[in-house]
Amino acid sequence: MIVGIQQPEHVPWLGFFNKLLQVDLFVLLDHVQFKKRYFENRNLIRTNDRTQWITVPVQTKGRYTQAINEVEIDNEQNWSRKYLNSLNRTYARAPFFADRAPDVFKCIDRGWQKLSELNRELIQLLADQCRITTPIVLSSDLRVEGVSGSDLILAICEELSADIYVSGPNGRNYLDSGAFDSKEIKLVYHDYEHPFYPQLHAPFISHLSTLDALFNVAEMEELVQGFTIPLEMAG
Repeated sequence: MIVGIQQPEHVPWLGFFNKLLQVDLFVLLDHVQFKKRYFENRNLIRTNDRTQWITVPVQTKGRYTQAINEVEIDNEQNWSRKYLNSLNRTYARAPFFADRAPDVFKCIDRGWQKLSELNRELIQLLADQCRITTPIVLSSDLRVEGVSGSDLILAICEELSADIYVSGPNGRNYLDSGAFDSKEIKLVYHDYEHPFYPQLHAPFISHLSTLDALFNVAEMEELVQGFTIPLEMAG
């Protein structure tokens, strides 16, 4: 069993979906602490000559230690109109916007209360567009409590009977490889090589939300499949 684990980021970049493709089961790490000004409630899109944040406002006042799955969207702000207007203004002339934007717009404009529920739905929508069928589960539904950091990741892997854990490259900085070895779980690092694809404007900008590729690229499946983890080389 190959397992990947990552926070439910908002309309994540292509590397997220490439990792989703590499594993047998993917865990959205939704019961850990929410990070302000990170990628859990916002991401980047491309304008003429720069990047721009698209953001879902959330309620954080007095809620400094709230978990991701507890975060409520601030619906007192008319955020969805601003958000959708930004997408329309930026991508209206993109070749696949007319065909694919309606599903994205419908998803965003459903009156969500919880950020994690919106993010999960958008992740599934983008995974479907990439023809990725990997099952996705929530860490909050697993019987893993009282641990954090490397111990949390290891505990989730044990709970799911993982043989291989696919970590992001930053896992090298905090994962206890010895502990994984002792449980006979192989660590593999996802050193994703971002692909080039046609954008409306030059020069090319990488590491944007996958929405950018969705509106610009015909074969999302081929784009996401362009990198495979060399399992035999990983340690």
